[in-house]
Amino acid sequence: MQGHIAIKGTRNGLRLTLEPHTPFSELLQALASRLAESPTFFRGASLSVDTTRRMLHSGERVQLESLLAHYHMTIASEEQDQLEGRSTPLPPPSSQDEVTQYITQEAAVHDPRASEDTLYLRRTVRSGQAIQHPSTVVVLGDVNPGAEIIAGGDILVWGVLRGMVHAGYPDNEQAMVCSLQLAPLQLRIAHLLSRPPEGFEAQLRPEVATIRQGQIVVETWVSGRPPRR
Repeated sequence: MQGHIAIKGTRNGLRLTLEPHTPFSELLQALASRLAESPTFFRGASLSVDTTRRMLHSGERVQLESLLAHYHMTIASEEQDQLEGRSTPLPPPSSQDEVTQYITQEAAVHDPRASEDTLYLRRTVRSGQAIQHPSTVVVLGDVNPGAEIIAGGDILVWGVLRGMVHAGYPDNEQAMVCSLQLAPLQLRIAHLLSRPPEGFEAQLRPEVATIRQGQIVVETWVSGRPPRR
């Protein structure tokens, strides 16, 4: 039954595609089963709905929102107009879009699979939210204290990183953590753990954390230049 739906990671987060000819009740049941399989993975995520093949009526949207709320998930705000049957123009090119493309290229250089598997979150990850993803995670926003991100690949934050992050879970020592301002409460890469020392003050510059010679090393993030190994 889960073949009636598909959930994929995009640069804007998770995207849900619904089979156009299946009754909505069956689609909702398939989605409920999929979410129940990995509740912690989906918790707190933002989900957009692909309406190119199937539009949702207002009653169907209410049922979908009710199901997502059980997992503290939301429908992406830019998707609301589409769900109500109104057209939404594509956003014009912006510096944020250029940033997204740049980060995608950086991740792809580090891990060739990242271009296909990367999870993009265009929002702030707030306290109490936990994000888990088997590959790279890119956040276009801040990661607040009390938030947690666990990724099998890299973690790249286009903002301030103040929460807890674990890149390369469980044993990928090639993973890295990048942020415009790196000030995590706790940072893990693979099996190694790093905490800021008492009195630590974050630097107002992009930094990258990697494993080198058996320990986590933090250095300035230089555009276009991979971290030294």
